[in-house]
Amino acid sequence: MNTMKFIENLIGLLLLVLIWSCSSNQNNIDWNTKESFVDTALNKISQQKNTTKRSEIIFLDSILKGKKLNLKQQIQVYAYKSGIFCYHLQKPDSAKLYADSMLYLLRDKDPQKYPNAFTYAYYANGDAMYANNQLNEAYTYYYKARQFNSSIKDYCSLKEYSYRIGMILYKQRKFKDAAKSFQQSLSEADLCDINKQFSNYYRKQELQNNIALSYYMMGKNDSALTYYQKAIDYINTHQKADTSTFFYDEMAKGVVYGNIGDLYRKTGNLQEAENYYQKSININLHSGRETNDAQYSYLKLAELYAEQKKIKQLGIALEEIRKSMDELPNPKGEIKWNKLSWIYHDFLNNREKAYSHLTRHQVLQEEDNKLNKLIYEVDINKQLELLEQQNQLHLAQHENEVARTYLISIAVILFLIILLSIILGRNWLHSRKHIATLKELNETVNTQNEQLEIAMSALQKTISEKDSILKLVAHDLRTPVASIPTMVEIIIAEEDEAQKLEYLEMIKSACNSSLTLIAEIMATADISNKNIEKEPTLLNEFINDCAAILELKVKEKNQQLIVQLPDLDTTVMLNPEKMKRVVFNLVTNSVKFSKKDTTIILSAKTVGKKVLIEVADNGIGIPEKLIPEIFNISKSGKRKGTDGEKSYGLGLNICKRIVEAHDGQISVQSEENKGSTFIVELPLS
Repeated sequence: MNTMKFIENLIGLLLLVLIWSCSSNQNNIDWNTKESFVDTALNKISQQKNTTKRSEIIFLDSILKGKKLNLKQQIQVYAYKSGIFCYHLQKPDSAKLYADSMLYLLRDKDPQKYPNAFTYAYYANGDAMYANNQLNEAYTYYYKARQFNSSIKDYCSLKEYSYRIGMILYKQRKFKDAAKSFQQSLSEADLCDINKQFSNYYRKQELQNNIALSYYMMGKNDSALTYYQKAIDYINTHQKADTSTFFYDEMAKGVVYGNIGDLYRKTGNLQEAENYYQKSININLHSGRETNDAQYSYLKLAELYAEQKKIKQLGIALEEIRKSMDELPNPKGEIKWNKLSWIYHDFLNNREKAYSHLTRHQVLQEEDNKLNKLIYEVDINKQLELLEQQNQLHLAQHENEVARTYLISIAVILFLIILLSIILGRNWLHSRKHIATLKELNETVNTQNEQLEIAMSALQKTISEKDSILKLVAHDLRTPVASIPTMVEIIIAEEDEAQKLEYLEMIKSACNSSLTLIAEIMATADISNKNIEKEPTLLNEFINDCAAILELKVKEKNQQLIVQLPDLDTTVMLNPEKMKRVVFNLVTNSVKFSKKDTTIILSAKTVGKKVLIEVADNGIGIPEKLIPEIFNISKSGKRKGTDGEKSYGLGLNICKRIVEAHDGQISVQSEENKGSTFIVELPLS
């Protein structure tokens, strides 16, 4: 597994180069391909052959200090730093921050205009998760990257996807499947024509090395040696054609030499094994080179010394390796170094030091075994199936939202036309009945004018509310509506029935999501403070009924609903169904905007001639600037829940209208990040 480390290290560099390469091929967008000072800075860094990676980052920051970078330049810088932290400094968490920054830069950009930028931002995130051994998360990002080019045969992108799947399978020790993925990536690389760029060449020699490693791990030594030799020949041919990359070509050969040493050692040719290990060490055990890989080669050479009982050479090797790993940490290397140090001190009869290194080796090995167990448990096929299902669900929801949007828009327009026609027609008929005399006519006209003003004012208010709802609907469903033609064209053009089913499932899922928004919209037309029917209702019984229904909703996030009621029950005049909607909306909002494993309190009490119903939580609270807007139909009041739950901005407006229809009031007390308390006041009689 250690022999793959150099291959992993190259991903950061390759990612950067690939982003440069796609600048001239980016669909629909002129990336300004003229060489920038960022390109110049990175070229200068690449020419520094004996510097540490940290010093390279410091050097880059000093060059760019005070410079205003465009989108392409910022992505270049973040990609470079992500690669350095991910593989050279072995800090995948820091690498993830830079990879996330790439996505943040693209947050308001159209993926259709920047497909390659999004693709490699997702690859950078996946690589950071892979380096942190979070393979499920890594594959999720790789899957997203692949989706940007799934409808066309983009071999340059496909080779990157196949390569990364091979890396995951290799890490899981599924060497046969890994070899197939690497071979597929190599075939796709042959079809990837990006002007024969250095990145494509480097990936191809790397894939040949990876295939050889997979065959080696399967015990197919002859096949492994064949591919190792192909990699060396391929590098040598490139060196003759282009001497500008000699430095990197030598590093690549150093890695292959170390792997060939493994092969000769396995077949019993120890002298050749030692020679190739030494060649690998001589090339890469220097600052600015593939030091981690050289450390592994040196450790394997030290193992060879231990097997041959060359104690002096073993001691020298361990000392040199220690110096190198102190400068550039190597967690995997620490396991083997402590094991060899134990053997070395045991040779010298230094029992105390031998025991110390043995103990440290056992602790590190146990931690590594636990980590490997988690890695082996990841099932790529199941993960792919899950992601495909989620994608289908999303597309189905998308299609449903589009259809519902058209339906609602038509229904609202027809309703307004009919309502206006009825009002105008009724006024016209009414005016004709009172035209007998001038006095009656004047009185009738005056009366009708007053009534018409009231009706038009009410109509204007209704239209204003409907306009707000339509704007909200247009905002939430604009993307689904716009994408319907594209979705239909894809389904019509797609020959693969499975793919068609996938897109249809996505449409179905989109429909289900839009039903929620439609229900909220229709509810706004179902409330009238003039016609609401009230009935005597026992307060405690009403609250308990609500709590029983809400229990399952609360348990979805492992939350607890606490009900606090007075000992003496009270009768209140209200509409149970309407008021339940208020309680359900308030508690559901508390669930949505509170974290898992928290408590929500639903209480009721009598204060004077009023009944107070309160819903309190310890959730994320409401920013002070949003409080005036939360009961209105407004896009500014919409926020996502703690688990990304969607909000349409209609629920609290409906609550306010229902409460006011009961001659009551609703208010909120909230502090951001400390929770909220919604208070419903109703008259006692």
